[in-house]
Amino acid sequence: MNIKKYMLVHESAILENLRDVKGKKDWDMLKTRHMQMIDFMQHERLIHLLVTLAFGICLLITAAMALLAPSQLIFLLMGLLLILFVPYISHYFFLENTVQRWYRLADEIDERSMNAS
Repeated sequence: MNIKKYMLVHESAILENLRDVKGKKDWDMLKTRHMQMIDFMQHERLIHLLVTLAFGICLLITAAMALLAPSQLIFLLMGLLLILFVPYISHYFFLENTVQRWYRLADEIDERSMNAS
């Protein structure tokens, strides 16, 4: 599953509903679905934070080992960890920023819901 695509599809659907000022919407149902997606992504974000932290700690330990007892194997391991760490950081920031945008969308849905009542 491509989580980025999954999240962007959901966000596009929410934005489309918010842009459509003519149609009647069930704002409560939209809000419930959106909050459910936020819950899913908060869990995803937590897991990725833990994995990113684990990679970061391993990278720091490997860097310390490279300083104390330099060897080609240690530098190779450090390079591999760094290659994996960068995409994890990038993905985590994508998750973090997207969920924060979704909080603002939830506020907008609330506002529309109150105005429709």
